[in-house]
Amino acid sequence: MQNEIDHIFIMADVGAPEANKLVDAGIVEGTSRSHPGQGTANRRFFFANIMLEFLWVHDAIETGSDLIRPTHLLERWQQRGTQSPYGICFRPVVAVPNTGPVFDTWDYKPPYLPAGMAIQVAHNADVLREPFLFFLSWAHAPENPPQHPAGLHTLTSVTLHMPDAEHLSPPLQAAMPVIQVVSADAHHIALTFDDGSRGQTLDLRPFASLSIVY
Repeated sequence: MQNEIDHIFIMADVGAPEANKLVDAGIVEGTSRSHPGQGTANRRFFFANIMLEFLWVHDAIETGSDLIRPTHLLERWQQRGTQSPYGICFRPVVAVPNTGPVFDTWDYKPPYLPAGMAIQVAHNADVLREPFLFFLSWAHAPENPPQHPAGLHTLTSVTLHMPDAEHLSPPLQAAMPVIQVVSADAHHIALTFDDGSRGQTLDLRPFASLSIVY
């Protein structure tokens, strides 16, 4: 059984000024949204097969509420400089639409979701040194993504650099066929688009622990 990546988020400062680096590089920004009841908001960028999201907390009372607290999103945002600032969402592979998540999950039902729907969250949500892993059974690739002047199109690999990579939780181990994990002194995620065919790299460090190869 295998899943594919639906979207990736990175915790950002309020308003996500870090995302301006992508806009300046010729990556077209998409629509943004807030998450009522969860206390978070985002800026988003859409590609052929994924969405990249810069996420921040705008209402710490909502994010720290009894309903949202088990996600540990508030702590992850507050500690984004030292813990993993990432979230990686998976979806079923198109050819196998009824596939479930490759990791064990619990149902998260935030207020902004319609009744009867749930986000399936992996059991490593409290392991802040690892990415927040979750699964959306209804998700699909972005429809009509923009043509980016920078020329990026399709995400082809994800490399997660993290401390203590030799000791991973079972959910992250289960996701490793899709994500490459390597040991490093600090958290950093490298996204490669189109197998790096243009020979370009956009490195957002030190503003954000993200680099994009295309």
